Amino acid sequence: MTASEILITQKEKETELNLTLTFINHEAQIPPLIKNLNFSKFLFRKFLSEEADPNPIRITADQDVFLIQVCVKGSSIIKNSSQKKVVSFKQAAYNIIFLPKSETLTLVNSGDFELMHIYLSTDFFSGYTPEDYNFPNSVSTSSKLFPKNLYLSPKLKHILNEITLCDFSGNLKNLYTKAKIIELLTLQLAQYEEEKLVPTTLKASEVEKMMVVKELIENNLNEPQTISSLARAAGTNEQYLKQHFKILFGNTVFGHMLACKMEKSKEMLLTGKYRITEIAEMVGYKHATHFTSAFKKFFGCLPQSFKTRLFFGGYFSFTLKFEALEILMMI
Repeated sequence: MTASEILITQKEKETELNLTLTFINHEAQIPPLIKNLNFSKFLFRKFLSEEADPNPIRITADQDVFLIQVCVKGSSIIKNSSQKKVVSFKQAAYNIIFLPKSETLTLVNSGDFELMHIYLSTDFFSGYTPEDYNFPNSVSTSSKLFPKNLYLSPKLKHILNEITLCDFSGNLKNLYTKAKIIELLTLQLAQYEEEKLVPTTLKASEVEKMMVVKELIENNLNEPQTISSLARAAGTNEQYLKQHFKILFGNTVFGHMLACKMEKSKEMLLTGKYRITEIAEMVGYKHATHFTSAFKKFFGCLPQSFKTRLFFGGYFSFTLKFEALEILMMI
């Protein structure tokens, strides 16, 4: 037995979980499509509108699991089989759902939707959650862990993209995905801790206006945006825009704008397909020198030297590199 086989036997061998996805078709003559997915610690899956729209999806597991659902586009509703509870997700919203083995979640999506699902075993989830951390909602029955959905930050969105676009295979892909999921979970818990210090008291109409602003920023990174123009587009005034945006997303309008530009430029740099001047233009900088200065201030290094930190700065979080090194050295 090789060293890598011994490592896998000692560290990766766990009870296998079976996840069943049932795609329901409303037409009586068409039987439901059933997919069985097996995993031991975690499973990442993307749902697109062409796969299931407009038909519901039923999710069951033979063991207790945690589900991180991220609604990247469109909208989604999760129905609980036993308690008849409904959890609604709008674009850019996410939450963590606990699914006991005896229950079923029904997923109903609408619009041109894109969902990211991360399934975690209870051992994995508890292993990377602080022992003294108390979730506001119970985890004994099927329920969402956070009372209100949180909103997807540029950093979280970038991590999801990194998982999706990972070109590793085999054990390296498994290690990479694990590191990114831990990073994602850490940032989600940190975001909840930050946001609960400033309770969201916005009306539904005010939330909708802030979502309009968020989408305008993220979909027009190369266009000049001002507080005045964004307020007009959302149908609010500048004072409310600055106050409400900070309350809802935990960041200022320009802080969010900068984070989006930097995360997008990081993503483009990692592809190796673009020059610095091209990236600067595509994220709204007229001069490459201004972009370079902003990038260095945000990430702590110049764009030109960013790839030298690709392994530990791009593929793995700096906070996780020692764990990754320890595992790799044992192989």
